Amino acid sequence: MRFSRMIPLIATLACLFGIASLCSSAGAQTYKDAERYPGKVISLPHGLTPEEMLILDEIGMRHRETPAPSAQPVRNAAEFDRMTGVLVRYPLGIGTSIIAEMSEDVLIYCCVTQGNLSAASSAFTSGGVNMGNVIWFLCSTDSYWTRDYGPWFIYDDNHECAVVDVIYNRPRPNDDEIPTEFADFLRMDAYGPDLITAGGNWMCDGHGIAASSDLIWDENSGKTHAEIDQIVSDYLGIHTYHVVPDPNGTYIDHIDCWGKFLSVDKILIREVPQSHSQYDEIEDVVDYFAAQNCSYGWPYEIVRVYTPNNQPYTNSLILNDKVLVPVTGSSWDDEALAAYEAAMPGYEVIGCTGSWVSTDALHCRTHGVADPGLLYVWLKPLLQTDAPGPYRVGAEIIDHSQTGLVTDSLRVYWRAGETGPWSYEVMTAIAGTDSFYADIPSQPPQTTVQYYVFAADNSGRAETYPLVGAPGAFSFLVDTDPQSVEEWAGTETILMARVDSNPVRGAATIRFELGVPSRASLRVFDHQGRFVRRIVNGRLEAGGHRARWDCTAQTGEQVAPGIYFYMLEAGGLAVTERLVVLP
Repeated sequence: MRFSRMIPLIATLACLFGIASLCSSAGAQTYKDAERYPGKVISLPHGLTPEEMLILDEIGMRHRETPAPSAQPVRNAAEFDRMTGVLVRYPLGIGTSIIAEMSEDVLIYCCVTQGNLSAASSAFTSGGVNMGNVIWFLCSTDSYWTRDYGPWFIYDDNHECAVVDVIYNRPRPNDDEIPTEFADFLRMDAYGPDLITAGGNWMCDGHGIAASSDLIWDENSGKTHAEIDQIVSDYLGIHTYHVVPDPNGTYIDHIDCWGKFLSVDKILIREVPQSHSQYDEIEDVVDYFAAQNCSYGWPYEIVRVYTPNNQPYTNSLILNDKVLVPVTGSSWDDEALAAYEAAMPGYEVIGCTGSWVSTDALHCRTHGVADPGLLYVWLKPLLQTDAPGPYRVGAEIIDHSQTGLVTDSLRVYWRAGETGPWSYEVMTAIAGTDSFYADIPSQPPQTTVQYYVFAADNSGRAETYPLVGAPGAFSFLVDTDPQSVEEWAGTETILMARVDSNPVRGAATIRFELGVPSRASLRVFDHQGRFVRRIVNGRLEAGGHRARWDCTAQTGEQVAPGIYFYMLEAGGLAVTERLVVLP
């Protein structure tokens, strides 16, 4: 198996230039040193040791490659999906107070040797851990970086949960075997792609979009980019794989050191002062993701967290309705926690202290364990509608426990405005599918409607979407003159849209084409997906059209310079394009 020499070289230079703490570990240089320690437990560092760089040919030495799952398509669970547990390792890389916090709500799966079981149990008990939620997973490990070597979870088309076991990018066979061993422990299937990587360099939205730094290309230099894309498609169900340069310029090159999917449509990216040596690289990544569409079909909202001294705030753990954020005692801690709270309403944001460094913190040392009996709920929310009511909300609901859905529990809760009582509509099944729908009654123009979906199954599970329910409810604006359903429906059409010049200053001319006569809507949104201005709203003939936006909001005020998006909708189709407004 070939392995790029670029990453080992970076690790070597890191050691030579004074990052020795990352390349040494209590006398242990490779996994073979375990034989010198009682219980065969060692704790190798996050980075490669000089001795490990001499045995790079042992990367993946015990890896079990398998064909991809046959029950396609598959779905890779996102970190913000519902989790039933967390995988950690003893001796620990995090404090027992954090273990205690997590054990209030989920199972703690702890990798531990038989020889260390008594010490681990004593440490957990004295640390206030809920021992009723602790499951000991007896195994040998080389380090406590469970994020990097731990299992990745998927759900296949048979509604079964399984593990994907990638090749850990370290010559650490004990760590590398953990995903398959853990799958056996949980009685799950395990699938092994021929792909070298680490979990810290992977984030996904649970609906076919994933992102990594270009370390993934360096580590798999014997494969083309298309071949790597095919692997993540076959094994993980990824159809859109964003691979970007690592903006941090550190030895680790992991995406969790600077970015994080907070939800389907929100990405957290670190922010630094303009004087910072990596400022331009970080802002380039921000611009890249701001120009991409999320799985809902609109641009990502980019959330920033200020890290002037390279604080590891992005290296956090989302665990159901809690967000555990590493804090360092910095004066910027409170601002970082506030950034999470503003971006994730309804979540409990908890600051966690530890032996954190900029390239290694809480996320690196923990790994969520997916619920094999997950009650899965998914929908594409409405952003704004010109359609007359009622407003149909469709959702996919899958009972992975296979105990059956509680039919009258499948509901869309809604309310007009942002206060007041919630009403609900019971959802109707679409025969032969996992799809359900309900209609929210018509509301007056300029009404903001909030809503979320609730479901329960016969296993006792109950779920909402979004996960936190009412506090994070979706909303859409009713912005319409009375129109007939027939007029709105339109017909199939082709859409083309472009702006005459981009960036623009003062005004933008947008040219678009309709393949057939259709009702069309052309709207502008800011970089956070908020409505700015409607430019076109009406039925148009087939052919070319031109619309002018004078860079003002719906209120008539001039918009601020920055990134905007215009969305053309007609005949049930939509096209979104990026537009930059200059001062």
